Amino acid sequence: MNCLEFRQLKLSDPYCISEEADLHQSGCSNCSKFEREIRGLDDSIRSALTVAVPEGFAAKVLLNQSLQSHPRRPKRWYWLSLAASFLLAVILYQFLPGTLEEDIFSHMEYEQVHDLPGDISEEEVRKVLYAVRGDVDSTLGKVTFASICFVNNQLAAHFVVEDGDERYTLMIIPKEIDHQLPFQNDRWRGLIIPHATGSLAIIAGVQSEFTPDLLRVAERYGDSIKRITI
Repeated sequence: MNCLEFRQLKLSDPYCISEEADLHQSGCSNCSKFEREIRGLDDSIRSALTVAVPEGFAAKVLLNQSLQSHPRRPKRWYWLSLAASFLLAVILYQFLPGTLEEDIFSHMEYEQVHDLPGDISEEEVRKVLYAVRGDVDSTLGKVTFASICFVNNQLAAHFVVEDGDERYTLMIIPKEIDHQLPFQNDRWRGLIIPHATGSLAIIAGVQSEFTPDLLRVAERYGDSIKRITI
């Protein structure tokens, strides 16, 4: 079992018991962390959905509605959905990581300490993109790594692509942005741009001899990926 198969299994059933999955998890710290995040999120959602409505709450809402003369007063479902959304937001807040850039850099560290699988088929690329409501309009070229991961507490598609002698990390993130966001540390430089799927991040190593035009690279890969309605 590889990382992609493990994550697909845990996304479909976080509590599935599989000898093959347990064996993979024991040797992959990143997938072990992924499972803990999935279980934590699942437990939080389960708790939010089982919160008891205070006694008499529905009756009070209906009474208040009946006393209002304005015909466009929000209905009961509006207040209940608003309360549920607020509760879920408070619960999920505790799972939020640092900045988007910091979270991306943590995934770069993972790449540095793990051997990448090698050539990834277009079918596997499509499976990963499907998790973030994406698909390929044209080939991404040579892909040496493809996996589902968490970025900024959202499922994201994580690829490593090769273009000639250059290697880039490509991430498709559901988080929507409305402007370009460059970022850099002493090892990597990256750029996040708006995309139909949310946003697209491209990251390259900091090199003294060659500085790629990340915007051009990001737009080229962005043109190869489209959003689909699931």
